[in-house]
Amino acid sequence: MKGFAGTSKLLRLILRLDRIKLALWLLGLLTLVAITPWSLRSIVDAEAETKGVAAEVVLAEQAALLGTNGASIALQGPPDALDTFGGRYAFEIGAMTLAIIALMNILLIARHTRAEEESGRAELVRAASVGPWSALAAVSIAAVGINLVLGVGTAVVFIADGQETARSLAYGLSLAVCGLLFAAFALIWVQVFEYGRAATGMSLAGLLLAFALRAVGDVRDNFFSLLSPLGWVQAVNPFGEVKLWPFMVSMLAIALAVGAATALVVRRDVGGGLINQRPGPPVANASLGTPLGFAWRLQRSTLFWWTVGAASMGAMYGSVISAIEEFIEDNEAMRDILEAMGMTGDALREGFISVILSMIALISMAGVIQSLLRPRGEEMAGRAEPVLARAISRRAWLSSHVLLTALAAPVFMIAAGVALSASDALVVGEFTDFGETVWAALMRVPALWAVAGIGLLFYGWARRLTFGVWVVFAVAAITTLFGELLRLPDQALNLSPIRHVTHLPGSDQSWISIAVLCVIAVVAGGGGLLLFEQRDIDT
Repeated sequence: MKGFAGTSKLLRLILRLDRIKLALWLLGLLTLVAITPWSLRSIVDAEAETKGVAAEVVLAEQAALLGTNGASIALQGPPDALDTFGGRYAFEIGAMTLAIIALMNILLIARHTRAEEESGRAELVRAASVGPWSALAAVSIAAVGINLVLGVGTAVVFIADGQETARSLAYGLSLAVCGLLFAAFALIWVQVFEYGRAATGMSLAGLLLAFALRAVGDVRDNFFSLLSPLGWVQAVNPFGEVKLWPFMVSMLAIALAVGAATALVVRRDVGGGLINQRPGPPVANASLGTPLGFAWRLQRSTLFWWTVGAASMGAMYGSVISAIEEFIEDNEAMRDILEAMGMTGDALREGFISVILSMIALISMAGVIQSLLRPRGEEMAGRAEPVLARAISRRAWLSSHVLLTALAAPVFMIAAGVALSASDALVVGEFTDFGETVWAALMRVPALWAVAGIGLLFYGWARRLTFGVWVVFAVAAITTLFGELLRLPDQALNLSPIRHVTHLPGSDQSWISIAVLCVIAVVAGGGGLLLFEQRDIDT
C-alpha cells in the first residue's frame, strides 16, 4: 500500500539503531523474571525444611499473611492464587515490573516518532518514497515484536519451572499486552504534542495514574482497579480462576488507540502537533537575561509536572492508609500473629508509609535526573554553544540548572509527604503524624542529591558518559524494589542510597548516613563542574 511504503526499511532502521537498548531492556526484564522462581523456591524450601513441613504448607501460610498486607497489595497487585507457586511468582514480579514494561514501550514510541521529528530527520525521511503511516507502522511492529519476545521468554521461564503451559502462556501474554497498551496510548500523545518531552510526560502521567488507581482499587477491593490498564492486565489471574475479558478489553483499547493515532497523523504537519504552541510575548522577560531565569524557563514545565506526579502518588496512597488498620481489626488471627511478632497497628501503619515514601523517592529520582540532564539536551541540540559564546561562564550556565535540580528534590518529597498526610486526613477525619511524615519524606532528599551529584560528575567528564547516571538509577531501583526478593547480600543492598535514609516516620535517623550522602553530592557535583569547564562542548 502506498500509505505504508518503506515500512520494512524503517523497521530495519529502528532495530539497527536500538539493537543495544532493546537487548538490555529484554535482558534485564527476563533476568528479573528468571530469578524470581529460583529465589522464591529457595526461601520457601528453606523455611519448610526448618519447620519440617511441606513447601505447600509454607506457601499457604505466607499467602495468608500477604493476602492481608495492604502495603504489598498496593505495590504488587491483587493477592490472587498466592497459595500456588505460579500465583506467587506473578505477585512477586508484580505491578512494578508491569510499570517498567510500560516505560520501555513509552520511551520506544517517543524515541522513534516525536524525537525524530524534533531533530528534523523525519522530514528528510518523508521526502523519500515513504508513506504517511510508515513511521507509525514501523515503530508499532517493533513494539509488537519486543513485547512478544518478552512474553514468550517469560512463559518459557515459567514452563521450565514446572508451571502449566497454558497458564504460563497466559501470563506471558498478559505482560506483552501490558506493554502494547501503553505503546498504543503513547502513539496518541505523540500526535497531540509538538515536543517529545510533553508527549512522554503525558504518557508517564497516564502510567502513574493507572498505577495509583490499581493500588487503591486492589487495597480497597473496589472498582477503581477496573479503571486502570494495569488492573486489566492483573485481572487475568492466569494461575487462579482465569478471566478472558481483560484480554478482550485490552485488545479493543489497543485497536482504538492505534486507529486514533493513524487518523491523527495525517491531520497535522510533520514536526507539528495537534495542539499548537502559543506564540511568545514580543519582548522577553528581564529574567531570561540571567542564567538562572533562563534555566527556570527551560525547566519549569518539567518540574511542575513531576511535582504534581509526586503529590498525586502521595494522595492516592494516603487514601488507603486507613485500610491497613481495618485489615487488622477485621482479622483476629492476623492481629494475634502481628502482636506475637511485636508489631502493633501503629507500627504497621508507619511501615506502610515508609515503603510508600521510599517508592516515591525512587520515582522522584528519575525526575531529578531528567532535570539534571537538561543541559545535556541543550548541548546535543547545539543551543548551548551560542549561549556560552556570550558573556556567561560555563560554571554559571551549568550551576543554574544544578541549583534547580537541587531544589527540585525537596519540593518533590514535601509535595508527596503533604499530599500523603492530607489524603489520609480526609479519610480518617484528622491529621495523624503530619510533621513526622513530612520530615521522613525530607530525610530521603540527600539520597536524591547524591545520585544527582554522581550524574553531574558523569556529564562534566564527557557528554557521552551521562548514561552512567541511569545505570546508578537502575541499580538503586533493583536493590530497592527487588533486593530482598533476590536475596542480595547486604553489600549489594547498600548500593541503593535510599536504604541509608529514614525507614519509619519519627524514627531516629543516622546523621552519619545523611552527612555521607551530602558529601558524595557535593564532592561529585563539584568535580563535575570543574571537569565541564575543561572539556570541549560536544555538538
